[in-house]
Amino acid sequence: MKELLNVRKELKKKKPTFLRQDAHKVKRLKKNWRRPKGRHSKMRLRFGGYRKLPAVGYSSPKKVRGLTREGFKEIIVNNIKDLDRINENSVAVIGSTVGLKKRLEILKKIKELKLKCNFKDIDGFIKKAMENIEKKKALAKKKIELKEKAKKEALKKVEQKKEKKPTEKEIKEEKKKVLEKRRKGREGELT
Repeated sequence: MKELLNVRKELKKKKPTFLRQDAHKVKRLKKNWRRPKGRHSKMRLRFGGYRKLPAVGYSSPKKVRGLTREGFKEIIVNNIKDLDRINENSVAVIGSTVGLKKRLEILKKIKELKLKCNFKDIDGFIKKAMENIEKKKALAKKKIELKEKAKKEALKKVEQKKEKKPTEKEIKEEKKKVLEKRRKGREGELT
């Protein structure tokens, strides 16, 4: 097995990088592989001087195809039940769609069962994740407190406005004062 892994390593050194046609010329094209399908494509026709196409000759030995550098088979884990499929010849790879809570549960179980995983430092990751969760909880508490405080202030303002409503007598008195000022102003203009 180790010999085959070394053979694959040597073959990969010689293997060219397969890019799609004109990926080096056109900026918007990604640097990934797409088969050339054009009628006049020189690359499709395998003319000299053009990029190489993937072919069977570039493949690695069948026994080590799809294995990691150490020779383990990768198994994607999306929940704790998937850990049953992992044995001494395989490595657990946590799926990209798994959320943080479930990821932490899976990592704790992996650590407990002493399985191989794609994480180098499981303890460090768990520690950082727990710190981040605590920070988020603290921020959420602060937001809730601020909202409650704003609500209380708004209620106080509403109550103050209700208390400040003048009575009918006060309104009549104010109108009289305004009318008197206007009369005085007119009398001053006439004289």
